[in-house]
Amino acid sequence: MASLTLIPTAPAFSCGLLGLDWVRHDGPVYREVIPNEPYEAASDPHVFVGEDGIRRMVYSGDDAGNIAIKMVYANDWTSWQQPRVLIGASQGHVSPISKETAFYHRASTGQHQLYFIGYNDEDEYDASVYMATAPAVDGPYTLNPQPVIPRGTLAGRDVHMMTSPSVVEHQGVLYMTFLAWDGFLDVTQVWVMGAISTDQGRSWGNVQEVTVPVGMEGQLTRLPNGQFVAVRTGDVDEVEGIMIACADHPFGPYEEQETPILIQAGSPWEVDEIIAPQITIDPATGQPVLYYAGADHARGWWIMKAVPQP
Repeated sequence: MASLTLIPTAPAFSCGLLGLDWVRHDGPVYREVIPNEPYEAASDPHVFVGEDGIRRMVYSGDDAGNIAIKMVYANDWTSWQQPRVLIGASQGHVSPISKETAFYHRASTGQHQLYFIGYNDEDEYDASVYMATAPAVDGPYTLNPQPVIPRGTLAGRDVHMMTSPSVVEHQGVLYMTFLAWDGFLDVTQVWVMGAISTDQGRSWGNVQEVTVPVGMEGQLTRLPNGQFVAVRTGDVDEVEGIMIACADHPFGPYEEQETPILIQAGSPWEVDEIIAPQITIDPATGQPVLYYAGADHARGWWIMKAVPQP
């Protein structure tokens, strides 16, 4: 990996700044063409600054025709480069076939963990939550062959598939949130669920329904001041908007801002969806940075960015 610039730290962002006005970057900050196809695919961004001070983004991208977990690097918050596959068939991770919606967590043991959904049947989208671990942030990652949260009966609900796991630490305990669906093409209900690990991710239990506002397809972030911020995509005036909320505990209660921080802009980059939002914090300024996926289903998916209005 080429040398990248480390960044200093600054005072932490406070949830009291929820009312800020937000402005988009002019166009996608990352696009990735599928080889030999007139289509682009880069979505589900999760951006973080490692302990080495380098900006990294894990995302869902193409790996020889299958969806895989990939990573890119940046010297700033917009110029992402050096794509590589972290979890995919090209790295020996054959099953599950498809991998999406990755979330990075550094355990207190020092282990680097990636949580994501995996499935084998694109028609059924039979997804469960999996975990891969590595001794270093850039890998190589070892994939646990069994899901850490398998689909089935969870919290008394018949769960057909899952999406969007987030994992955060609070007072030495790990809390996971994810979306649980009762179907795919015939879906009638989607629940937000939580699970708890008291052994730094080695096992998960106490699966329960929670009121964390990350559905549909949002992420949960632990802030440097110990609070938690949740973002989600919701319906706003017949289009999609991104909502933001904060809490003192991963499972809430959350205070959600009534006004969305962004509303779907339409052509050319947000024609059909704005989805999979995530808040990360710029250590140099202490300010939040929003990443999300925009889509035109006829052309592809790309990664977008917005920041509070100066």
